Amino acid sequence: MTEQQKRIFATTYVHLILNGRRTIDEVPAIIRDIVMADLGMGETTE
Repeated sequence: MTEQQKRIFATTYVHLILNGRRTIDEVPAIIRDIVMADLGMGETTE
């Protein structure tokens, strides 16, 4: 998965979490760090 694809999926999951449709535990591990950073929950490892 490219970085651009990861960013697109992460943005989608951020919106789902903010709308209460998903939790951080439901985010795939490959993009969890990006989602957490976007939500202000932690830093990315990049």
